[in-house]
Amino acid sequence: MLGSEENQKLLEEEMTALRKEILEVYNASGKRTTGEFESGLEVVYSTNNATLMGYEYLGGRRAGKQPPLKAIEDWLEAKGITPIESTMTVSTLAYLIARKIAKEGTKKENNLPIYTQVITPERIDQILEKVNQLNVNSFISEIVGTITKKFNDYQ
Repeated sequence: MLGSEENQKLLEEEMTALRKEILEVYNASGKRTTGEFESGLEVVYSTNNATLMGYEYLGGRRAGKQPPLKAIEDWLEAKGITPIESTMTVSTLAYLIARKIAKEGTKKENNLPIYTQVITPERIDQILEKVNQLNVNSFISEIVGTITKKFNDYQ
């Protein structure tokens, strides 16, 4: 396939850069707690293809379904939040928070649209332009090589 090694290298460079920038935005946002977001953000590669996989919880949660209690307990612990009342446990507080999220969702202003901040239409266009330029150059080199060979064979 024309330029497939070069395409794969370019794809890996661009996906590594995207992942790095997403983590920079995340770490600068003040939303970092357990580090689970960072460890869950990965790029899966196949031939001339890559998929960026990660959590979307920074985008908020709609009302309707209660989040996992363990995740809220971990968040409370990482943030150093404890119940005000001495009779309340962290598990009870986590349950109350989860129940409120199930009823009302999370506030939109607290969400972090991290993926759309980094993976913009302009950024996608830049990547496509690099791939197109690489493939055009590779195609031209291949054609020139074929013509030169044919010309030398003719003489």
